[in-house]
Amino acid sequence: MNTLLKKTTFAAVVAALFGAAPLMLQAETIPDRGPVPFSTYDQNGDGTISEKEFYDIREKRMKARAESGRMMRKAADAPEFSEFDANKDGKITPEELQAGQNARMQQRGGQGMGRGAK
Repeated sequence: MNTLLKKTTFAAVVAALFGAAPLMLQAETIPDRGPVPFSTYDQNGDGTISEKEFYDIREKRMKARAESGRMMRKAADAPEFSEFDANKDGKITPEELQAGQNARMQQRGGQGMGRGAK
């Protein structure tokens, strides 16, 4: 009887771990500041970012910032999916994301880093 209980408990623990594995893999932390890594956007791991994945991550990031009491300055200036989808095929590749993030940083030209000398 004791052996049966151990085997049943072990089987339940293994089943719980395998059932939770996809959730643990998907729950990559979204950075509070700076560029979001490609792997965070690519929730299904297919090597591209869909429009849904893009906006889901953006929404989660904004929600987390709001819940922590962080100011939402320039939220209306958040980039659109189309700004990153350079070839307009409905998905963003790692190269497109990197190019888009680089372009956004260059456009900002240091804005947001405090008041500069006038």
